[in-house]
Amino acid sequence: MPVAEQRGLFFDGDLPPQRSLRTAWVLAFFLGFTGADRFYLRRPVTGILKTLTLGGAGIWWLIDLFRITKEYAADGASMPLSGTDSLRRGLRLASAVLVVALAGIAIYALATPVTGTVTATVTALNALLNPAPPPPVKEWVTVAEASGAKPPKPVVTVTGRLHMEYTFTGPTVVYLQPPKGPAITVLSQVRARPGAINVTLPPGTYKLIISTTGTSWKLKAEEFRLPG
Repeated sequence: MPVAEQRGLFFDGDLPPQRSLRTAWVLAFFLGFTGADRFYLRRPVTGILKTLTLGGAGIWWLIDLFRITKEYAADGASMPLSGTDSLRRGLRLASAVLVVALAGIAIYALATPVTGTVTATVTALNALLNPAPPPPVKEWVTVAEASGAKPPKPVVTVTGRLHMEYTFTGPTVVYLQPPKGPAITVLSQVRARPGAINVTLPPGTYKLIISTTGTSWKLKAEEFRLPG
């Protein structure tokens, strides 16, 4: 008995040739966005619509992959598609695997920005609740301080650029003695007066030597650097 009669279909005259289930599914899978499977199945109107909508934005494309594998799937001439039941089951399984794969890709694509947003939010909250200490800034650091009642201590300079402020009541000479080499004269005055000078010398440790005739005097040396 012809396939058409087995399915309850009767035609007068010659029947149109059957379309292949495998060919229709392959066209739907690879060229579904162009409507090629619809044209192959003698459905030009919906084929044009499928082409214009790019497979119904993908939805129509997926639906046709399953529709073609139905047991009573037919073409536009109401002719059933040729193919075995095992082929239908295999193609239906392939369609399901494709849908699962696409769903996984979509979930991953959507989850990545969300994960990045959550991470950024947590980082911002941590920064708000546990603010980082401000970076250190340069300031004037006292490296030496002496007076008539306070003997001088060694001068340790990091930058080698000192600013000295002083008040002497008599002739005065101030030296900085490095560990090796001659002493460096940084101040020499014959009259009692306050003042300030800037001294540039190699960084290091120096012995502060003050020779003055006055008894009431003071000296402070500073440098502009990071504290500590």
